[in-house]
Amino acid sequence: MQLTTPLSSAADFQNHAVSAIKEVRVDMADMKVEARPVVLVTTVGSCVAICIHDRANRCGGLAHIMLPNSSVKRSKSFPYKYADTAVPAMIEALQKRGKRSCCLTAKIAGGANMFPDLRSDALNIGLKNVEAVKKALAAKGVRLLAEDVRGTCGRKVVFNVVNGSVHVQKGNGEVKRI
Repeated sequence: MQLTTPLSSAADFQNHAVSAIKEVRVDMADMKVEARPVVLVTTVGSCVAICIHDRANRCGGLAHIMLPNSSVKRSKSFPYKYADTAVPAMIEALQKRGKRSCCLTAKIAGGANMFPDLRSDALNIGLKNVEAVKKALAAKGVRLLAEDVRGTCGRKVVFNVVNGSVHVQKGNGEVKRI
């Protein structure tokens, strides 16, 4: 797993992450796949941002998942809401974009414990989300390159679909590239 690289400031974050590339917002329980030179942006707390990059085709996707597992009925209406359905859906969408998808890799961020004072694992949905995302990626053979997960604060995630870079700015002000 790749180590994270801290950036010195929020200004560094903006300069490295966006640098005159169009920004496309990904909402909660949604996914975007792009082959254009854009950055996909979302903000997560206990949710997890899954960034999958296709190096060979220079494209990628970002899913903002809310929950670890779906039921059959709910997953058809909201496939990007759940880790177990979002990962296969994103891989399928990426395969439609590229000629071949042999080089898929992932980076993830989020999964914070937004209620740390309650001391109950039952309420730590962030941990469950991280575990489910890792399981779904492994089941599809997508290698996880880096992660910035857990903790107790939210994150802004910026994913450059062309080069695969992911920048994370935590709610506590910490900024890093994963």
